[in-house]
Amino acid sequence: MLWVLVDVLLVLIALAVLGAILLGLWGKVKDLGREVGRAGEAIGAATDKLAELQAERPDLFPEGPSVSTASQRRR
Repeated sequence: MLWVLVDVLLVLIALAVLGAILLGLWGKVKDLGREVGRAGEAIGAATDKLAELQAERPDLFPEGPSVSTASQRRR
């Protein structure tokens, strides 16, 4: 009977540790999602600015690839 209680206690401790690890990972995943969102917004803004510069001054990018904004791609 004592061995059963010890085994149950060990399983409960293992589940508690696993839960703590999963909560920590969940927080890191949420932080990473926020960072990816901010990076996406920054890249989108930079892409739009580059497209504006290419439209205003095509001589700056004579042979480079063209960058289009989201609104230009929808056309």
